[in-house]
Amino acid sequence: MLFVVCLVQTTCIKGQIANYITNGSFEEHYNCNFVSYIAYSKNWRTLDSINGGVVYASPCYSNVPDNGFGFQYAKGGNAYGLTEFFCATCNVNINRGYFRNRLKSTLIAGKTYCVKFWANIGNNSTYGIANIGAYFGDNSLDTITKCNIPLTYITPQVEGTTIVTDTLNWTLITGTFVANGTEKHCVIGNFKSDAATTKTMISTTYSPNIFCTVNIDDVSCIPIDLPAFAGTDIFGIPGNTVYLGRPQDVGIDEACLWYNLTNTTTPIANAAGITLTVAATTQTYMVKQDICGIIKYDTVVVYASAVGINNVTLSEAEAWFKVFPNPANEVLNVELKMINEELSIQNSKFIIYNSLGQVIKKEKLEFKSNTATITTKELPNGVYTLQIKTEYGTLNKKIVIER
Repeated sequence: MLFVVCLVQTTCIKGQIANYITNGSFEEHYNCNFVSYIAYSKNWRTLDSINGGVVYASPCYSNVPDNGFGFQYAKGGNAYGLTEFFCATCNVNINRGYFRNRLKSTLIAGKTYCVKFWANIGNNSTYGIANIGAYFGDNSLDTITKCNIPLTYITPQVEGTTIVTDTLNWTLITGTFVANGTEKHCVIGNFKSDAATTKTMISTTYSPNIFCTVNIDDVSCIPIDLPAFAGTDIFGIPGNTVYLGRPQDVGIDEACLWYNLTNTTTPIANAAGITLTVAATTQTYMVKQDICGIIKYDTVVVYASAVGINNVTLSEAEAWFKVFPNPANEVLNVELKMINEELSIQNSKFIIYNSLGQVIKKEKLEFKSNTATITTKELPNGVYTLQIKTEYGTLNKKIVIER
């Protein structure tokens, strides 16, 4: 079964990036030599990479959840970051902190992204604030002269409008924006001047100081059109384990609910990908994905078979395979070409499975110039699996019937 698990994981990794924020949960760190400095959380920095007053609260710090600025558990896991997002009574040249994250990849021009992160106000704060925002930019960020002051020259693409006052629970800040294709970094902070910051007093304990410490956790930036991905249909030996879906990551995990199609009312997991034990009978699983209100579905069939792994699947190096249009209406065209042109495709047939793994239709394929036509007008709307069986192996592809 190790072969099957690795194959599915490889398919996931080759696919589209889900969360572009690297280490969005702050959990991964280098070492604990400097326990409270944000640079020891992998891929997180302040603007100038050296200074900036951003604290890393993690298991490295022995008193967490007492982080030195208040008492707070992480939103998820055991780590988060914190800094001053507003301090009217601090030195004007050093009264702000900013989080900076190097994205996994440059954002794609014209694509809409769903941004989410969680904020919590430190217990010792005298004020709660709105205007907590996320800015996505290129390498032109001024990381030398403007590191610890209000960065009023920056307009964040996503910004909270409601004053965050909760020092116990985490508050979600979310929004969408269209990328211009140059964004390499995400910067989180309060970009307003002291006067323009929307605020309200929440405590007089540390008056007359006027400041707000903000905790940040679970940051994500996900393409709003990201396809749902349950994985490729696989064979498994009953009792063994298989992995389905994408690699787990903050943001995309919260967006995905998994169901066994024998019961679409009660989810079996809340994660981008799941490990499960192969049942004694063939099972179909569905993932429901919600990215900023855009809901998509995908299904995967886990065939219970002790010998199914021997059912050879042709690779891209052996065969070129395309179906169109997809979604289909009344007909589906299949274009198939063996890379080794001496191998024939004429003795091929197709099988269409529904989301329960049941055979809906199967016939011989009649190819003309490497193209064959399948009639689909009798199929109800839905997601199906098309399997092409040749003399040399099989090819599988998800198809959608939509009218």
